Amino acid sequence: MRPPTLEERALERRRNALRATPQAAPDEPREDALPEPTSVCCSIVLVALESLTGARSLQQLARWVTPELYEQLAARAAVTERALGADRPAQRPEVRRARVCRLGRRVAEASIVVQDGSRVRAVAIRVEERRGAWRAVALEIG
Repeated sequence: MRPPTLEERALERRRNALRATPQAAPDEPREDALPEPTSVCCSIVLVALESLTGARSLQQLARWVTPELYEQLAARAAVTERALGADRPAQRPEVRRARVCRLGRRVAEASIVVQDGSRVRAVAIRVEERRGAWRAVALEIG
């Protein structure tokens, strides 16, 4: 019997690697494909609050929220700007506490407590997996 050639050894290594790797179904998303939603929820909430106070452009949220939620935030930002004016000092809000509850592999809800200047606000957010990333579908700012 002759020793295996270089190509045969490489082919055998590939076969062994494929046998050792569990394969997910093609239409089923892998569990590790999405990051933990806590940091995503906190980031979306902070950017939303900054955009409502005028410290940040609302367009920066466009890829992280659904179109319906973007329209709601744009309407609220316009009302806030008319009520408070454009020349107001903007303090960066800070997350004090975040609690995330996974409702499944593709859905999570979070309640976040935010220090917004002299105010402490409660924010509720729901994120869902859309096109391989977390997207906010609901956002309630208290």
